[in-house]
Amino acid sequence: MSLISPFIADIMLWLMYIAVAAAIVVTLLSVVKTLRMRTKDDEVINGVPQTRIAWTTAFCFVACLVVTWLLGSTDPLTTNGTLFASHFWLKTVDMFIYTSIILIIGCLAGVIVSRFRN
Repeated sequence: MSLISPFIADIMLWLMYIAVAAAIVVTLLSVVKTLRMRTKDDEVINGVPQTRIAWTTAFCFVACLVVTWLLGSTDPLTTNGTLFASHFWLKTVDMFIYTSIILIIGCLAGVIVSRFRN
C-alpha cells in the first residue's frame, strides 16, 4: 500500500465532486425557486424593494465570480515539489479566494455601517 496515493483517494475525490455538484445544483434551484415564487405583493415591503435587492444581490455575486475568475493568475505554482500549471484550475482557485475575501470585507463593512447607523 502506497502512502502517496491511497486506494480510497479516487473514491473520495469522486464523492467530493458529486457533493460539490449537488450543492451547486441545489443552491441554484433554491435561488431560482425563491425568486420566482415571489408575488407582486412581496416586491415592496415597508417601502423596501425586496425583489430588486434579491435579484441585484444574485447578479452581483455572479458578476463577482466572473470578474475574479478573469483576473485570476495563471502563473504555474509549485507545491510539495509538484508543478501545477493548469490555467483553468489556477484561475478557479484564485476566483474562490478573491471572492471569499470580497464577501468577508463586504460583511464586515455591513456590520460596521449597521452598528453606527443605529
